Amino acid sequence: MNDQQLDKAISKLAPQIAPKRDLWPNISAQLETAVQHEAVETPPDTTKSARWYWGVAAMLGLLSVFGWQQALLPGTTSTTAAMPSAELMLLQLYEQQKATQLSQMVAVAEGFDNWQQQIRVWDQAIAQVRQALAFYPDEPQLLAQLQSLYQQQLSYLQQATLQQPLLIS
Repeated sequence: MNDQQLDKAISKLAPQIAPKRDLWPNISAQLETAVQHEAVETPPDTTKSARWYWGVAAMLGLLSVFGWQQALLPGTTSTTAAMPSAELMLLQLYEQQKATQLSQMVAVAEGFDNWQQQIRVWDQAIAQVRQALAFYPDEPQLLAQLQSLYQQQLSYLQQATLQQPLLIS
C-alpha cells in the first residue's frame, strides 16, 4: 500500500467514534464498589506503622548484637589491622634475597653487560603491579604477578652473577 492509498483509507474513516450506549453508570458503580472495599479492609496507616515498628525493633536488635560482640571481642579488629599484607611480606622477603645476591656479587657473567638496566625494567614492572595492589589489596592474580616478577628478577641476578639459586617460597 502506498501513501495515496493510505490517505484515501484514512479519509474514509469516521472522524469520531461514539459508544452505542452510555458508559458512565457502569464506571461509577465500579468506583463505588472499589471505595466500599477499601473502607472494609484494614486501614493502610496501621499496617505501615506496624511494619515500621518491627523494622525499628529489628534494627535496634542488630545494633545491640553488634555492639555486644564488639564489647566482648575488642581484640579481633586490632589484630587484623596489625597483620602485614601479603604484598608487604613478599616485598620484605624479595628485598632481603635481592640484597643478599647483590652483596655476594663479585663479577658479572659474560653476556650480562646491561644487567643494571634490566633490573630497572623489572623494578618498573614491580612498581606498576604494586600500584595496582594499592587499589586492589590482596588480589590473588596481582599477588601472583608480583611474585612472578620478583622470582624472575632473582633468577636473572643469579644467572648474571653465577650464584646458587635462591627461591621465594
